[in-house]
Amino acid sequence: MLRATYVRTLKPGVTEAQFIAAWLPPGLTLDSYPARVTISRSLTEERQIISTFELDLPADRLADAFPSLVHPDSARRLAEVVESTQLEAVYEDVTTFGTV
Repeated sequence: MLRATYVRTLKPGVTEAQFIAAWLPPGLTLDSYPARVTISRSLTEERQIISTFELDLPADRLADAFPSLVHPDSARRLAEVVESTQLEAVYEDVTTFGTV
């Protein structure tokens, strides 16, 4: 399991829906998106969000899958709604335990 994780600060007044619309590929909806996505808001900075994409594929297939995961013009579209990006990284699960 891979997790692509982004920590971003949205521009003032930008909603989660606007942020999602900036990267969601054309023709897809939240229900048809090919990965599990969690968007969390900071408890101390209301414009800071963490986006985590859970991808059930091997690391060597990530580059092939990427075009189906983001809008072709996502960089420009995200620049319109994101003030800054503090983290942009992909991680591979090593251990999972505990209950929710």
